[in-house]
Amino acid sequence: MNLHQSPDVSRSQFVEAADSPVGVPVVGSESNAPHYPRAGEKATQVERSAADNSTFRFCASLIRPELKWFTRPICESVSSHLNSDAILARWLTPASSCPTELSSNGGDDAHVLTLFRSSPRGTWFFGGKPFFAGRVASGSLWIKEPSQEARAIYYEESISFRVYLPQSLIAECYEGIYGRLPNAELVLSETKRTSDQILSRLIRVLSDIDGEEGPVGPVLVDRVSLALASRLVSLNTKKMPLHTSCRQPSALAKWRLNRALDYIDANLLRPIYLKELSDAVGLSRMHFAAQFRAATGCTPNHYILRRKIAHAQTLLRDSSVSIADIALMLGFSTQAHFTVVFKNIVGSPPAYWRRQLF
Repeated sequence: MNLHQSPDVSRSQFVEAADSPVGVPVVGSESNAPHYPRAGEKATQVERSAADNSTFRFCASLIRPELKWFTRPICESVSSHLNSDAILARWLTPASSCPTELSSNGGDDAHVLTLFRSSPRGTWFFGGKPFFAGRVASGSLWIKEPSQEARAIYYEESISFRVYLPQSLIAECYEGIYGRLPNAELVLSETKRTSDQILSRLIRVLSDIDGEEGPVGPVLVDRVSLALASRLVSLNTKKMPLHTSCRQPSALAKWRLNRALDYIDANLLRPIYLKELSDAVGLSRMHFAAQFRAATGCTPNHYILRRKIAHAQTLLRDSSVSIADIALMLGFSTQAHFTVVFKNIVGSPPAYWRRQLF
């Protein structure tokens, strides 16, 4: 059953309880996975457990400030699978009465995509060679190859959004397309400007995500980043990705689906990463996301969001808990954002829905 058909996100709508078949390895079971309190437990206990367990710590902001030009930001309070994650960053060249000269020694092995959110005038050099001089149109998208030095002279203020795609993420997408890992580190593209519409749409989704996706932000960033890296791989290798064929992905096996849903229900009060879910069922992120959608009719982030709203309905039955506290407990940045999401899914604002109960 497609979950979009009903605001009541009950697991019984689309899957029956099922045990893991005999002989199936229990990947991510309670015996070897970190323990997190169930959604019904008190918030103080949840906060205490999160503070004690660093396995999946996360940054408060999904888009981090780039403190040094073309240098991947580092956040110490991040999930343990950071080396396979895309990093989202925002760079600001401040206004100055004199030209601002910037340089980078090449950074690391990541491919870097830059979306210009303003229209600055300047001169850019990559690999010691002139690249562009003049005014960059707002919305322009540039790709920088890994480990390449860069230098620029800015004549005015500039705002840029960047996505750092590490080699581990590129390799994961390459394996999803070719069925094998690459033999060496990949340089998918020389530094260039690109007008690819799919890349542009995907990076715009990421640039607008900060603070607005609330509790499903991490899993949404994972999904879009995988699509972005897969597109970059497919554009610069001979074989097109498998998802462009007419073959539809198979549905997630029932035991895997149940395990993923159990994991989500056990961790509703904190951000959940796609990597966690895929590890829990023993699949890559790409295969898990495709098979989850085939099995449920919705993406993992949409399912998580709807389960959070279902849990919010339970909490709203307790009149002693304020709506603001419920929003905070479920990971929404503001009560206003929680209200908008709740109304979109349930059909009425949480305050009105609560009043109808009494």
